Amino acid sequence: MNSKPDPHDPKLMIAIVLVGCAYALWMTVSSITLASLLALAESLAPYALGALAIASALAMHRFLATRRTLRSRRAVAVVPADEFDAEPDAVARFASQLAATERGVGGWVDRRASAVRIELRSDVAGRLVYLLEVPERAGEALRTALLSFEGVELRPAAEVVGEEEEEEAKREPQGDGAREKQAQAKQKPKVLRTELRLARPSVEPLARLALRPDPLQPFAAAMASLRASSGERASVCIDLLPASGLREARLQRRLRREARRRHGVRFDWSRLLGPEERRRQRPDAEEQHERREAARALDAKLHDAGELFEAQILLRCEAPAKGRAKVAMAALLAAFRPLGARNRLRAVGLSIFNLSFAGSDLPLRWRSFDRRFASGYFRPARKTILTARELAGFLKPPTLHCGVRHVLRSGALLPPPPELPDFEKGSAELIPLGWVSAEAGERIVGVPTADTFFTYIAGRSRYGKTETAIAQFAHLVRSGHGGLFLDPHGDGLERIEPYLAEVSDEDVVRIDLGPGSSPADQPGWNLFEFGGNATESEARVEAVVDAFASALEWGERSTRAINLTTQAAAALAAIAQRLDAELAPTIFQIPTLLSDAEWRQAVLPFLPRADQRFWTDRFPLLASEAITPVTNMVDRLRRSPSIRALLGQSQGTYRVREAMDKGKIVLACPGTGGTRDRLIANLLLFDLLHAARGRSDLPPARRKPFWVFLDEVQSYDGAASGNLAALLEQSAKFGIRAVLLNQNPDALSARTLNALLTNRSHLLASTVNSHAASLLAREWGGKVSPEALSGLERFRFIAQVTHEGRLSAPFALGGVRAEDVLEKPAGAGEREGQRRAACTGRSAEEVAAHLDGLDDRILAAVGGDGGGEEDGGA
Repeated sequence: MNSKPDPHDPKLMIAIVLVGCAYALWMTVSSITLASLLALAESLAPYALGALAIASALAMHRFLATRRTLRSRRAVAVVPADEFDAEPDAVARFASQLAATERGVGGWVDRRASAVRIELRSDVAGRLVYLLEVPERAGEALRTALLSFEGVELRPAAEVVGEEEEEEAKREPQGDGAREKQAQAKQKPKVLRTELRLARPSVEPLARLALRPDPLQPFAAAMASLRASSGERASVCIDLLPASGLREARLQRRLRREARRRHGVRFDWSRLLGPEERRRQRPDAEEQHERREAARALDAKLHDAGELFEAQILLRCEAPAKGRAKVAMAALLAAFRPLGARNRLRAVGLSIFNLSFAGSDLPLRWRSFDRRFASGYFRPARKTILTARELAGFLKPPTLHCGVRHVLRSGALLPPPPELPDFEKGSAELIPLGWVSAEAGERIVGVPTADTFFTYIAGRSRYGKTETAIAQFAHLVRSGHGGLFLDPHGDGLERIEPYLAEVSDEDVVRIDLGPGSSPADQPGWNLFEFGGNATESEARVEAVVDAFASALEWGERSTRAINLTTQAAAALAAIAQRLDAELAPTIFQIPTLLSDAEWRQAVLPFLPRADQRFWTDRFPLLASEAITPVTNMVDRLRRSPSIRALLGQSQGTYRVREAMDKGKIVLACPGTGGTRDRLIANLLLFDLLHAARGRSDLPPARRKPFWVFLDEVQSYDGAASGNLAALLEQSAKFGIRAVLLNQNPDALSARTLNALLTNRSHLLASTVNSHAASLLAREWGGKVSPEALSGLERFRFIAQVTHEGRLSAPFALGGVRAEDVLEKPAGAGEREGQRRAACTGRSAEEVAAHLDGLDDRILAAVGGDGGGEEDGGA
């Protein structure tokens, strides 16, 4: 039985149409003559020339626009938090917003320069760094897209990958090891290049990898195997050209055409057979399985796959030896293998009998590769169309499922910082706080001086706390505020002083007792100099007693030593009120008063009657060794030429009350040698705090703020006395604004730490030990984990500030340097030398001679004065 022909078969109609077209074409060509062709060319020549001119202009415009856009490309490092995670919906939103970076109007002009680059790169520590690079015009759109992820931070790319450190190391080699490294750097490194493309047509999809575990984990492991110290580097650049609007529709049509060519309806040869033969030619199970797999693949590529991107994938490995570069490249290629499914990524090039591979390292190809790699120029060897779903593993920074060890991370997952004002150079009403990441990129934020009373900064040495304090102090004093920076090490003073070159010499006091200090460089500071105010004199007595008690750890059981110091200081202060300024006793007269009976008897008439009774009735009953703790300490002070020059002048040039009221700048380095240096530090601090309480005689509006920066604050905190805590709690109302720094909160006494944490305006912490991290985490109500605090990188802080009268939530920020907020004045070094040379009016020899004869001159003065009884009977 013959079967009827299929009425829907189009082959016969197609054949008839082709024959008709061929006949019409033949008739047209056969009728054309040479003369008619010349006439047609002559008439069309002007139009052709005009079209050529327009095409040339457009080509030149496109060339220049592309170059301009390539120069404007900017890279930013996206640093995830330790607990950062990305949900598939967030990745899809990020991809959709990336697609919006393509310009709707005029986008064709510089399209090859407008790709979004995702770069996985190793830093100098061998950690994976996630970089994003776009043209400058798309920077805002990129930052907006990153808002889809919670817990990421933007940082400058050059700073994160360590390019600046590498260049500096090459420029400034030192020592034999440095010369060896420089010689290695001069050797031309071996570079391997690979470009990847899809092995099959783009309609065949790659594998859809889940986000757990993170698809970036193999790349992190590959980069962790690099020897970063030897100069081994690896980079993976995935350039994505978004498709939207008409271009997206064209790419969709292209994929559908490929699908029809590969999986469309084919001619059924069984139709040529009889019915019985056709029944025997049913598809087997393998063919049916292939059809189902093809249908699922097409659905995965063409439906529910997200945005479409054209892709260019470039891999580059660099190492001193070619063998190591090959190992690194093999590791990166292996990291792409999990993407293989119905399609896979393969290297662009030709395999020659499995003996060699002609790829991107060929002489005719590597220049083009390097140009695209360096500039972001988009020109892949073959068009590769990928969907957002296939790229999901790359459209996000490394998550917590990628591990922490081999990925650059920012620390704890913290909320964004409050809306703090931008700090600009010269902002007198703001204090620079640090760098924060925002939609517009990194910026320095400040906190208002009106919201700042006490600030506590804790953190490991060399992790940025002192640098931040230096920047804040230098800005404040350059803005017209007065202040004291107390640094036991002295390094901070060296960093501050160049920024004070434009400040008058009369407004700067430098007290430097550190190693290498000169007695000739010291100002005069007499703790018992009478300034005409009895309240001020009493405050100085209390300052001396508190300083001794704090430095020598005198507590409630050291009543005898405290009483002796109090009585001696009060006696010398009373004597100073009755003598000429040139004969005012100094701290070095304390041993004379305690041990020289004749001298003590001569000055008794200058003391109030109650104080006289102590010296006449109770002091003789004390054991001879009772005075030893006090006199020994003063004798140790006198043995230092610099300290003797500082404290041994009767007429001082430094008076702390005058410094506060006139807004002077005091730079003090008491030294870090031991108890003696700690006593000097305490004398400086307690003299200031007690003098501040004496400002109660001024109306509140006239109490100018005086900024006190105390580094290594545990040096001034006597656990037994607890006086520092009490004074800090009271000093704010007298105009003192304090910034206290130390490495470990546990080093402070419980009372002082409690006073700081209770009254603080701002709290900043860099890396601390585990116990201190637990303490600060509790202070922040558990919003920050102790692990995050103990794992911060250098110059990274977690901060909580007072903003508009309310405490913010803890947030992350980067520390600032003085260079970030101030311009160093010209001639700073010369002005510094001049200031040191002119800081005192007396030489060291003159001060020593004055001090050596002061006891005798005081004795002679009081012996010839008969007016002591009037005061004694008062």
